[in-house]
Formats: sequence, structure tokens, C-alpha cells
Amino acid sequence: MKCYIRNMSAISPQPTFATDSFLSSAVVPSADEKCLRAIEPDYKVCIKEAGLRRRMSHVIKMGVASALNCVEGANGTLPDAIITATGLGCLADTEKFLQSIIENDERLLNPTSFIQSTFNTIGGQVALLLKCPCYNFTYVHRGFSFESALLDAMMQLEDGDASNVLVGGIDEVTDTEFRVMERMGFWRSGAKMGEGAQFFLLSSQPTSQDVAQITSLRTFLASTSDGTEVQSFLDSCGLTIKDIDCVLLGESGDAKMDATLLSWKKSLPVGKMQATFKHLCGEYQTASSFGVWCAANLLRYQTVPDALRPVGKAEGLRRILVFNSYRNNNCSLFLLEKVD
Repeated sequence: MKCYIRNMSAISPQPTFATDSFLSSAVVPSADEKCLRAIEPDYKVCIKEAGLRRRMSHVIKMGVASALNCVEGANGTLPDAIITATGLGCLADTEKFLQSIIENDERLLNPTSFIQSTFNTIGGQVALLLKCPCYNFTYVHRGFSFESALLDAMMQLEDGDASNVLVGGIDEVTDTEFRVMERMGFWRSGAKMGEGAQFFLLSSQPTSQDVAQITSLRTFLASTSDGTEVQSFLDSCGLTIKDIDCVLLGESGDAKMDATLLSWKKSLPVGKMQATFKHLCGEYQTASSFGVWCAANLLRYQTVPDALRPVGKAEGLRRILVFNSYRNNNCSLFLLEKVD
């Protein structure tokens, strides 16, 4: 079960939107910086209607702009399915609506924030703007949200239900969320909170314009891990760790939250090419989508930017293994390959 990345787009805390360079201008946050907010583009370029932009919250604009830019960059190829993923959805709108309930004593409430607080708002808005009355689904599976969306997309393509699928992961930071999670003990041991919107236009058939191919995907729970999941995953692909040119790790920076990932990392052969990505985008439920975006660009540009903190050397990049861990609970593996 494989698919081809026809095009992709990312809005993140780094200058990644609508650019031909790959993290050449990335800025590694300082150790004191605990919250990484996305660099927002000029939304007027993607979302033409001013009234529509005003009604959109931060996360909706991020998701819609990234999705539209992804489709536009694929020569306007319209998707047969739109699948979005989010861990917490439109959190700012939810907070705004709950606050208005308190302030107005549950009377004379403006319904706009409630309407736009639903998890499928972004997918629905993208469909309306693209005029695509197609299969439209949103996954809200915590740390497995993007993985579930991607798996659905790959199944749609394999079964022939769609030829092109637009899939993306979106999450935002709010001040309230940051304060609550900090009081719970997060962001105190090296991890940084982040946000972003990454979209991919996937196809069932290869073309000369493809960025990379996603060959396989697997998820597992750290609580039930016996340490053999990565080897089993590679075995299912007919590969060994020697066949992997680079391992891209989703280390949050908190050793406790990365325990399963760090334990496996110790078993890597000496000199195996490694890199990390979460110090650039921060930790959030769909951060694995940024990891997949990075891996696809590694295959496209055939170079590992210093911003990814590479260790070891690789003569050529053909296969990349992405290992993401969310709070040492939800673990996922992605295998990406260079398109021949």
C-alpha cells in the first residue's frame, strides 16, 4: 500500500510556506523558548474574500491556506477526497464560545464561534472553496490523528475509490492551553509546544513531478511495546535498518516523553544517519505531519539541512524512516522512498 506525494505545503514556526528552499532560513529556538508559534503568510494571496478571512480563526486560516496552496502547486488538480486530522481542532473558537457563555450568563450568544469550533470546519471550508463535493472526513485521534487520516487516504487510493486525495494535519496553540498544560507539568523538561498545518496531495499513480512516495505506515502504543516494532515494520517492507539512508526522529526534547524512541535509538548502528525535527516545529498532536513534510523534502533536495541537527553521513538519500512519538504514548513509523 503506497502512494505518491504530488505536492505539499506547510505553515509552521519556520519559513516553510510557498518557498523553493528547504529550511535554509530556519531558526533554531533558544532553550528558554517554550512555545513556538507559526509564521503566518499573507492570507490575502490564498483566501481572496476579505469577509471570509475576517470570520476565520487562526487555525482555520492556517489550514485553508496550506490546503489551497498545496492544490494550486499541483497545477490545480482537484482531489477526489479531502481528509483532515487534528488533535484539538479549532480550540480558540471553542474557548471564545465558552467564555461568551460565562460572560453573557448563557443568553444572547453569538453562534459564530460555536459553528466554527467543530473539528471538521477546516475540511468543510476547503471543500467549499475548491467546490469539491467529495468524500470529506476529519480524524480526531489525539496523537494518531494524522496517521489515521493518512492511512484512510492510502486505503482510498488502493481501493480505487479516489485517484487524488488531499490529506493534512492541523493544530494550533492558545494561551489558555499552554498555561493549563504547563501547570500539569509539560514544557518544563525541554519540550516546546508548537503548532502548524501541513497538507499533502497524494496520488495513486506516479508522475515525473512527484516529490516522494510513502511506502508504508504503522502505529503502536508505547505502553504495549516490546521493542521489536521497528524491526517488524522493516521486515514487513522487506528491508533492514541497513537499507535506511536516514532516520528522522520526532524527539520532543523531554527524555521522559521520548523514552521509547530514545531506547530504540540506542540500537542504531554506529554511523547511521540521524536527524530530528520537533525542535523546529514544537510538540503537538499532529506534529508527525511536519516530520513527513521534512522527510519528503530530504528526498526531493537530497540534502540534510543543518537545522535538522544531522548526525552521521549518507552518500545518497533513497529511503527515510520517520519515527514519531507523542508523549511516550502514541508512536508511529513512516517509510518514505525516492521516486524512480
